[in-house]
Amino acid sequence: MALKLDTGEEASLAFSKALLQVLRLVRLYDTDNVNFEEPLAKLKDLIINVSDRMGSARLQAEEGVLYFNKEPVRGGRRAFATIQGTCSAMEQVGIAEIAFTGAMSDAELRGFFGLLRIPEGQNQVLPLSEIKEGVVRLGLKDRLQVLGPGETTSSAQVNEVEIDEASYFPLAYARTLVLLREYVKNLRSEDLNRYFTGKLHRALQELCGLVTKYKHKFVAMASVKGAEDYMFNHMANTGFLSMVLGHELGISRVMLSDLGLAGMLAGLGRFRGPVQLVEKTQLSPAEAKEDGKHPYRALSAILEGRKISKKVLVSSVTAFQFDLHRGRTPVRAEPEHHPFSMIVRVCEEYDALTTNLPDRAALMPDQAIRQMLEEPGEKFDPLVMTVFTNLMGLFPSGTTVTLSSGEIAVVVHPNPEHPKRPLVAIVMDRNGSPVDGDFLDLAEKVGGQYPASITGSIDPAELGINVPDYLLA
Repeated sequence: MALKLDTGEEASLAFSKALLQVLRLVRLYDTDNVNFEEPLAKLKDLIINVSDRMGSARLQAEEGVLYFNKEPVRGGRRAFATIQGTCSAMEQVGIAEIAFTGAMSDAELRGFFGLLRIPEGQNQVLPLSEIKEGVVRLGLKDRLQVLGPGETTSSAQVNEVEIDEASYFPLAYARTLVLLREYVKNLRSEDLNRYFTGKLHRALQELCGLVTKYKHKFVAMASVKGAEDYMFNHMANTGFLSMVLGHELGISRVMLSDLGLAGMLAGLGRFRGPVQLVEKTQLSPAEAKEDGKHPYRALSAILEGRKISKKVLVSSVTAFQFDLHRGRTPVRAEPEHHPFSMIVRVCEEYDALTTNLPDRAALMPDQAIRQMLEEPGEKFDPLVMTVFTNLMGLFPSGTTVTLSSGEIAVVVHPNPEHPKRPLVAIVMDRNGSPVDGDFLDLAEKVGGQYPASITGSIDPAELGINVPDYLLA
């Protein structure tokens, strides 16, 4: 639960005013030639007060919210004009978040804000990487964190240590499903809706910090197909694929979590429609008309939830646009194009095609890619589709393939330099007996020769192979 306004209003206003005053002074003057003693003393006292009483204080420019000990003070930009001013000043100096978790001396505070001053003859402050190095050099790392756009305290911590891939990504997938279920279930509860919206978005922000290093794990997560709860799996998979495709298209980290949220919530309105339509692909004209109302239902659900922000509103805009090519959604005028819509359209279609549904068997991943490439040009943006195809490879993650060695394998992730030779996990030997799933890089020569080549793809269900067991291992 968020802290009640009366428990933190005075401290939060004083904290934001003091920090704003210091940031403005840093912005306008050389730190060596201006008296910071009074504002720094006030800020120091407030940091001590907040740290002793609440544990930590955090200002996040992107959200426009002041946090005490990870809990937002109710009101944000609307309640505190000074917080808005503070966050604007932070954005001007290239900082998305400042987190204070301990008391500091005047000299330490002066040293920190000295990092933010504009050097003589220059128009910009130090690069964020140098500011962070300065924080470490000043010995403040344990009591203060400075983060740039797209980073959070949690994502920074994840990047500092090597994660255990075998446990982290399966747990991340499960956590996302739980948060999606709770978000949908509690849409009409203002407090719970606000809580789960924030939890879901922070979880995606944390994952965005891992896309660069572990992009094929995101594709692997999106290859998980649950036997139940198709719609929740579909929403999560669309979001994961959208994030990694957005990264490949050059979308900044500060926007990736918004894209992931839009991908996941674009189908929100289908929970408000007839249940029997959720898993159907062949619809009668009347059913198609009814299904086409889902963007309006999504917008209605978001407005009912009373947690209205640009992040969730973008998901409703995407809902209107991502399947307009189907001609089901009645609109008086086609809505303004949003760049997320074509990304979500490609990812949603791919996940739907590769999922078993009551009236249609799933296509194998390579078959789905081929079918999408054969669609009319106006259905998918050519650039987005090209980048998606390159990301997934000729044999996308999750494809079950036969090898020239007689073995059966599951593609773990593609090899961009050798599209026909991805990394695979061997799941059956040449005698048809199950094996442990040892990895084999088909592009790595042994004794001057490739170990094997892919001869074709095969339906894993026919062999009783559970593909996610190998993708997330």
